[in-house]
Amino acid sequence: MTRTVKILPAILAILLHAGACTAPIDIETNDSEPVIVIYGCLTEDMAFQKVRISVSSPYFDEAQNTAVPDAIVGIQSSDSQFFELKENPEERGTYLTVRPMAAVPGVTYTLSVEVDFDGDGIVETYSASTTMTSPVAVDSITINPMKIMGYQHYALNLFAQDEPSAADCYLARFIINDTIETRRITDFTVFSDESVNGQYFNNVTLWYFDDLDTELPFGGNFEVDTTFFVRPGYRIALLLSRIEPGYFNFISQCQREKNGENPFFGGPPSNIETNISHGGVGYFTAFATTMTDAVIPEPEE
Repeated sequence: MTRTVKILPAILAILLHAGACTAPIDIETNDSEPVIVIYGCLTEDMAFQKVRISVSSPYFDEAQNTAVPDAIVGIQSSDSQFFELKENPEERGTYLTVRPMAAVPGVTYTLSVEVDFDGDGIVETYSASTTMTSPVAVDSITINPMKIMGYQHYALNLFAQDEPSAADCYLARFIINDTIETRRITDFTVFSDESVNGQYFNNVTLWYFDDLDTELPFGGNFEVDTTFFVRPGYRIALLLSRIEPGYFNFISQCQREKNGENPFFGGPPSNIETNISHGGVGYFTAFATTMTDAVIPEPEE
């Protein structure tokens, strides 16, 4: 399915500045020295949690990042639990917890990676910490047919309560007919509550979807990689998560640098923030996700 998400500008609030736990990194051109890339996301699901460790690749290299094998990986929690991770023999560079675990809101998790990355015989240690967020209180979503300049579209609207205690950042993804359409960081949508902290998101439009059966304007000259086509009867599920400001910045900066390319770490000049220590790049985070779905209705005549 071709895809695009059209997000209302009012929802995309000003980017937040990262906290003290993050550090800017400079990634040079395709002649730069490779660096270790560590990416992991803990969820509230009781599952084998995953951390991916690889080597950065040149900006114009379309191949997937090379895996980093044989690392010693563990996660220590603030409630005195330790989770060991072992490399998946079927997917080099991917490390899974040896037993299922579920991250708990309010608990801080510290990742440790030990590996001789540069091959000099000395083991380097990389670490990162994150605190699991609480779920978002989503009441519902609606999908409303609407005509824009004579063409059929569908607006996905959100009804949810924002927490009043502090500024929040949100990550939105979605599923169409049981297929998740936002797998990559470059597909994610992030926004903050900076201007509406503590308020109720009452019928706030997050996306417009294009109608699969309606002729498009301009002779079909549209960006197929950035357009989602749907029709009445399709089921759309919104996956909404509250995320930490540092991860919000990380996603935003990756999207600006790569604009949908894989891998998202390459060599253009940039300052992508990371919470990985010792000169590593990537991000280690934890967040809960609330899923709410709705069926696209038939447009009224």
